[in-house]
Amino acid sequence: MCIKYFAFALLWFPGVLHAQSTTQACDAPTLDGGFFAPKQETYSQGTKLSYTCNEGRTLAMKGWWATSTCHNGKWSHQLQCIESMNACSVPPKIPHAVIVHQDYQEVFAAGSEVQYECEDGYTAEGAHNTKSVCTQGSWTQGPTCRSSNEGDTRLRYTTIQSCGNFPVIENAVAQQTSRYYLIYRCQRLYRLVGPERVKCISSGTWSNLPECRVNFCAVNTNDNPEYKSVGTVHIENGEEERVECVKPHSWSFEHYSKVRCINGRVEATNCCDRAEHAVGLCD
Repeated sequence: MCIKYFAFALLWFPGVLHAQSTTQACDAPTLDGGFFAPKQETYSQGTKLSYTCNEGRTLAMKGWWATSTCHNGKWSHQLQCIESMNACSVPPKIPHAVIVHQDYQEVFAAGSEVQYECEDGYTAEGAHNTKSVCTQGSWTQGPTCRSSNEGDTRLRYTTIQSCGNFPVIENAVAQQTSRYYLIYRCQRLYRLVGPERVKCISSGTWSNLPECRVNFCAVNTNDNPEYKSVGTVHIENGEEERVECVKPHSWSFEHYSKVRCINGRVEATNCCDRAEHAVGLCD
């Protein structure tokens, strides 16, 4: 009896382990400077993602689109967008000038143009040279803004009332700190990218605006049968939260998983009780 039972266990138990390992899902990948489809939080075994890069960046391989496949909880290769050799970084800052009609971005494709406008009380030298162009990875020379009234710099700014309503930036709050400037602050779980200070220039338009980018990870407890279903848990980048797990027995101690958000990627331990976490059995 014992020998037969032992042989049955050897044949059956590895099969269960194999079935579990081949159905392990993949978490959503991170892709800086690009986007992918379909957009989901988790992906089943064999799911194929298609992805491409934003303007100013290229794939690490040839072509406009690339694919990566979920296999045993991991993607067949890392999704990556690299800066094009001909692309430019942020345009240069020019004294007494601001960039207009341009949303903030970190990479510009070759041939991109940015328009400068001199502050009140300053004018651009040259024949209407107010642009800078991205050429072979570098920006061409922009305007030089000279004071039109050397003895009076008070004309340098225009009051913010001259531009009308404050610009609305998603997930941000504007604060008026003086007659000439607005300061933007992002809401919790978002980070500010771009200039913190915004001003009204002589043409009645606003200077370059910042944006508030996502700075958190979203963990949907409804998608993991080990977690207690409480909806979506938001974890700020660089922070760690405890996510409560379903107890294996009614008399068990508290069970939870330590979940950390690292650059938009979720890292989680197994579900264990406090003692098991303390001795490092759940990493």
